[in-house]
Amino acid sequence: MRYAPSRGRIAPVGRFPVSLDLSSVRIVLVEPKLPENIGMAARAMRNCGLSRLVLVRPVNHRSVAAVRPAMEAYALVQSAEVHLDLDSALQNSKMVVGTTRRGGQDRHPLVTPDEWVREFLPRAEGQEVSVLFGTEKDGLSREAVNRCDVLLRIPTHSDYASFNLAQAVLLVAYELFRASEQLAPRVARMDLATERQREEFYRHLEEMLLRIGFLHANNPGRIMASLRRLFGRTGLEEREIRILRGILSQMEWALESKGDGSKRR
Repeated sequence: MRYAPSRGRIAPVGRFPVSLDLSSVRIVLVEPKLPENIGMAARAMRNCGLSRLVLVRPVNHRSVAAVRPAMEAYALVQSAEVHLDLDSALQNSKMVVGTTRRGGQDRHPLVTPDEWVREFLPRAEGQEVSVLFGTEKDGLSREAVNRCDVLLRIPTHSDYASFNLAQAVLLVAYELFRASEQLAPRVARMDLATERQREEFYRHLEEMLLRIGFLHANNPGRIMASLRRLFGRTGLEEREIRILRGILSQMEWALESKGDGSKRR
């Protein structure tokens, strides 16, 4: 797949118009603390044509406090997938997207929801996409951020950058709805790697980079976060994962053949 520069970002070449299928997009609330926010998020989803709500370690999402704000969207709350951890929640996802208001080297680059919908989402057309939202107080944990291929930040006034959880869901859902109503850019369909395949690759990569001394053993996470985002933006396909892991295995063999007896964990 070829790419061309577009105002400092990477944009696909050879687009052709197609409508966006919202049925493949999952809204994942990670450890929501207030049932009211679950209900309001469900209502925002229904307003925008989204139907797949996923909850990770939620509060009681079927309480009266969740029912009232959900209104006619309570069916989404009732049918929500509930998981005890992110591993099970994301196991079939081909693209994982996180929302954050924080910056920093380990959360770079940040794109707006509109940029993501136009420039990145078309690569996963027809395949499962999960959009993560963190807790009301602290947002996504570092562990959750590290699982993301793309990070979104919703533009705000500089005086106050924090949105209510349900408001953030609404703003991202609205951008998805707009794209579904318009002609969205599309690239040739890519057979993206699963979340499990990507995680296995990242573990293999980290082990080899530690072994050759590229990463510092006391803090490998910062560089690895940047590498995750770099590979995540490309939309790695299954075949590409196999090639990259083949390179890592060849590196491992070369080290061992030269007398480095350390083994991969």
